Amino acid sequence: MRKRIILFLSFLIAVLLFAANAVYAQSAASADALARDALRRLDEALSGKTSAASATAQRAAPQSPAPVQSTRGGQEPRWVMDPYAAYPRDRYLAAVGFAANRAEAEKKALAALAAIFGQSIQADYAAVTVYSEAASKGIVSSSENTNIRDRVSTSTSFDTLIGAEIGNVWDDARGTVYAVAYLDKERAVAVYGNMIQTNLKNIEKLTAMTAAEKNTLDGYARYRLAAIIAGINAKHAVVLAQCGGPTAESLNLPGADALNIEASNIIKNVTVIVSVKGDSSSRIRDAFTKALSGEGLRTRGSSPPYTMEVNVDMSEVSFPNNPNKFCRFTVSAELIENSTDTALLPFNLTDRVGHATYEGAQNAAFLQAEKLIVEKYPAVFREYLAGLLPKK
Repeated sequence: MRKRIILFLSFLIAVLLFAANAVYAQSAASADALARDALRRLDEALSGKTSAASATAQRAAPQSPAPVQSTRGGQEPRWVMDPYAAYPRDRYLAAVGFAANRAEAEKKALAALAAIFGQSIQADYAAVTVYSEAASKGIVSSSENTNIRDRVSTSTSFDTLIGAEIGNVWDDARGTVYAVAYLDKERAVAVYGNMIQTNLKNIEKLTAMTAAEKNTLDGYARYRLAAIIAGINAKHAVVLAQCGGPTAESLNLPGADALNIEASNIIKNVTVIVSVKGDSSSRIRDAFTKALSGEGLRTRGSSPPYTMEVNVDMSEVSFPNNPNKFCRFTVSAELIENSTDTALLPFNLTDRVGHATYEGAQNAAFLQAEKLIVEKYPAVFREYLAGLLPKK
């Protein structure tokens, strides 16, 4: 009995101190209301009962984190060792970072938060660059929400969680700053769910075309971008599921692999005819044909959608006090879309070759040009395809 009395008096003192502080900080009316509420909860705690109204209010009230604090010195806050002491685990994902200054501590906290998902949300830089450029040019939309759309269109990586925020910061006054980053799960489900649904619409729009439209470089670009978006959606789905949203399996998301395979199949149905001026025994034409065939394109057919127009120029060059004859060659090529007469991909190379006779030098020049085309053009063409965006 004595123990219960002491416990009651301790609680009563705490309540009176709380009410006194409230009086100091707020109006008398607000303080009185706070004190009555504290007394009610004290009575419920001692009696072991909780009123129905109180229980309903507790269930309905959101579990918000404590107000963001930035402090220096003093006792180490609990959240330094356990961020969920300040950001309840049932509503937030949270992580702590530390460094010699606040900016680095915040950066490390955000990185630690992203690390909760492992490698699952890290996207290939080249793929994200293509996606961001497509979003910035209005070819696709990253979200129906303007703020999210602006964020994604200028992003170069998806390993920074959209909606993540910096919370408490503590400087231990001994050279180390700690920061906590947190992500509201409910908000993340809404944001990432919105992006996934928008991306599904993008994929559907990109892959909707006729057979004639499909077997073109634009058709390839559309399927390739659709594959990139599908890959990004898979990463968004990881965040969605871990924050309590639906799983990727339940969403039945299109697979990036299947879309990439279809893009590869499209390339095999694209025809490019090579036309050369200034050739010798079709040597330059054969070199370009070999390079294009090696990338999977067709180089024979009627009414081709593309033509590679090539000009070869050979000229004699003399050098004082040098008995050899030199031939300078220049090869200029352009990939032309025949339906619009648009130049898509320029390619140029130049060099010179020496020989005892100019005829020998010219023959050697053609050999060198052939070699350089086979060596260099495939890489140039692959780079072009990698950055190719669909037409609007």
